[in-house]
Amino acid sequence: MDRYRHARGFTLTEVMVAMVIGMLLIAASTATYISQNRSYVTQENVSEINTQSKIAHDMISNDIKSAGFGIPLDLNMDPVNGITTVITPFDSAAQPDAITIVGGFKMIGGVEPIPASGTPCRVNRATVNVVLNLSGMDAPNTTDNRFISVDGIDYAEVTAAGGVTTLDRPLTGTYHLTNGCTQGRPAYLVEDVTYCVDANSVLRRIRRGANAAACAGTGTSDDEAIAENIEDLQFAYAVDAVPPIGEIDDLNGNNMIDGGDFVDGDNPAILADPSIIRAVRISVLARADKPDVNYTGLGNPPAAIENRVHGQPNDNFRRRVWQKIITIRNTWGQ
Repeated sequence: MDRYRHARGFTLTEVMVAMVIGMLLIAASTATYISQNRSYVTQENVSEINTQSKIAHDMISNDIKSAGFGIPLDLNMDPVNGITTVITPFDSAAQPDAITIVGGFKMIGGVEPIPASGTPCRVNRATVNVVLNLSGMDAPNTTDNRFISVDGIDYAEVTAAGGVTTLDRPLTGTYHLTNGCTQGRPAYLVEDVTYCVDANSVLRRIRRGANAAACAGTGTSDDEAIAENIEDLQFAYAVDAVPPIGEIDDLNGNNMIDGGDFVDGDNPAILADPSIIRAVRISVLARADKPDVNYTGLGNPPAAIENRVHGQPNDNFRRRVWQKIITIRNTWGQ
């Protein structure tokens, strides 16, 4: 025990100083963790907004680019599920807009000939064999999936489906095939596709027979959710009306085509004939799923997008607006 007689421990002052230093280090570490966590939440929110809204924006843009591909020359004579125009706008100043697009968006198979003996290797007859790459709702039927286009040139309606698909009219084109009549030409399903936002802020893509006003499918519609937390979807349109010469009208008279030449629901007379629409301006407003404490009181959407006025909630949700102008490539001259 004698060897511990002269040993000295920590004084109370030293212990208290050490505790204070330890608490300061813990506080600093906690502050760093909180800061990094908030930064992570912010980055996660921003990434989520960008991903959700970009996917939605690109899908709408791609379908508008393909609008009118493979459709008949006169949709009034050959309506697709009751739709008679390539673009059908649904405008609202109080809620998100909707749009219905008609075109051959999806290749469903190849068309091969059933040649008579001695005829050349080509398809120019009313009865063809449709070799399907897909099945289910993408297969042609005699109801809402009966509209097809061959090579984007010939349009016909299916009157009998199965191994041999019978069309309601002869094909007008001559399709020279390869590999001894064994490789067919592409067949596309011509259908109506509607984009809209439902009451839960979910952007929906509804194929065939949508109720655009209610943002819901009907009957055998193929209804899929594309993106969540979409607060607004707005469209404006450039037209070729006075006279129709293949150019977008300079509505604001500044001798150039710009944003001022697009109209929305505030100009219903101009959009009374959707067949004159030549370009579409798309606006998508997306909101983060989670609030951001670093953004308190700053979460306001634009005061207005097209003809819809937005409130200013001053919340702490981050938002992102995407806007793009798409030219409709397949309607000129119709």
